[in-house]
Amino acid sequence: MSVHKIKKGPYYYADYYDFNGVRRRLSLQTENKQVALLKYQELIRRRNAVKERMPVHITWDAFKAKLLYHMSIDKARNTCNRMKLAIRYLEEMKKPRFLQDITPELLQTYKEHLIKKNISARHINSLVICIKTAMHRGEKWQYVPKRDWTTVTKIKTARGRVVFHTPEEIDKLLAACPSEAWKIVVLLGADAGLRRGEMSNLKWEDVDFANNQLYIAPNKTENHRFVPMTQDLRNALEKAHKRAKHEYVVTVCQPMKGNRCNPDYLTTFYQEVAKAAGVDSFLHKLRHTFASQLVQNGVELYTVCKLLGHRTIQMTEIYAHLAPDNLHKAVFNLPKHGMQLVGMEEKTVCEGNKACRQIGVDFGDLMK
Repeated sequence: MSVHKIKKGPYYYADYYDFNGVRRRLSLQTENKQVALLKYQELIRRRNAVKERMPVHITWDAFKAKLLYHMSIDKARNTCNRMKLAIRYLEEMKKPRFLQDITPELLQTYKEHLIKKNISARHINSLVICIKTAMHRGEKWQYVPKRDWTTVTKIKTARGRVVFHTPEEIDKLLAACPSEAWKIVVLLGADAGLRRGEMSNLKWEDVDFANNQLYIAPNKTENHRFVPMTQDLRNALEKAHKRAKHEYVVTVCQPMKGNRCNPDYLTTFYQEVAKAAGVDSFLHKLRHTFASQLVQNGVELYTVCKLLGHRTIQMTEIYAHLAPDNLHKAVFNLPKHGMQLVGMEEKTVCEGNKACRQIGVDFGDLMK
C-alpha cells in the first residue's frame, strides 16, 4: 500500500490489495499530504479490523475448484487424486455451502464417518491430512481465519515391520526380468535406493560415468542428491547407454516414443516380474533392501539418510534395529561387575599401547 498522486487530478490516492488479492486504488479526497497520510493510516486500521472479524465468504464449490486447479499445477497426480477422494468422502457426509462451514468439530465428525466405513486407520489419517491441508491453503489465501487443527488427532497405528530382500532373492528377480530394461529397474531400486518416481524421471544426463554416480533430481523432497553406482548397476547402464534412443533411462514402457515411463506402470507390471521369480515383492521393497543391507553392513544411519534422500534422520531410524552387532558391541563395552578396573581414559590408552601390553606380559598379575 502507498500514497501518491496521479496525473489526472490533484488528489492523493492509496493503492492496496483486497481480500481476493486484487490490486485496488482509492481516492483520499485531499490535496494535503499530511491529511492523506492520516486517512491512509485510518484505512489500514479499518481494513485490518474487517480482515480479522469478517473473512471472505467464499463458497465451497469455488474454493474447491481453485484448490484443485492449483494442485494440478504444482503437485503430483497421486496427491491430487488423494485430495479428490478426501473431498468426495467429505461431501458424501455433509457438503458445506461455504468454506467457513468446515471447522475442527466437523473434521472430527468426518474422521468418525470414515471409521464407520471400515477404512484402514492409515488411510483415514491420510484423508484427514488432505482436508487439513486444504484448510491451511484457505487460511493462506485469507478466506477463513486461522483455527487450531491440532485438536483433530491422528488414529494411532502400529509401525509396520521393514521387509527387504536377501541377495539370493535379488538374483532371482534379475534372472526373471523379461528384458535388460527391467534389470535396470531392479538394480536402481536394490543398488541405488531410488523411488519409483525417481526411476521414471532419471535421464541419461543424470548418469555421471566419469564420477561413477547418479544425480537424483528433487522429486518427493526439495533436495537433490548423488548416489554412487555399484559395479553391477554401472555395467547395466553402460550396456543400455550404447543403444539408448532417447533421454530417459527407464524404457520398460513405450520405448520407441521416448516418453517418461509412468510410475504406476512400474508398480503394476513389476508384480509380473516378482511372480515369475517366485518372490514375494513389491517395487518399494527394493528401496528397503538397499537401506537395510547398508545398515547391516555397518553404515551409519546419517550416511544412509543422505543416500536415501530423507528430509530428517528420524525417517531413517526405521532401519536402526537391523544393526544388532553394533548394539551388542556397545553393551559389551560396559564395565564388568565385581572387578576393579582402571578409569575409562586409562583403560583406553593402555589397551591401545604396545608398551603397556608388553609390561603386562612381563609382570603378570601386577597389571590386572
